[in-house]
Amino acid sequence: MPGVGMLLVIVGAIFLTGAVAFYISRNVEHGEARFGPGGEQLPPQAPAAEKKDMSVTLTQSEKIDD
Repeated sequence: MPGVGMLLVIVGAIFLTGAVAFYISRNVEHGEARFGPGGEQLPPQAPAAEKKDMSVTLTQSEKIDD
């Protein structure tokens, strides 16, 4: 029975892979990138933030020579 050790290694690796996948599935929030918390489809891009007018206009009212 020389292949029993290799069989145990393979079964152990499958078990550990399943355990890691189960841990990830329980601790990672799935679908939050495409779907909202209620399951509704989110738009492909976030709505653009409202931009405030930050421009400044300067005028020279008189000439100053120092």
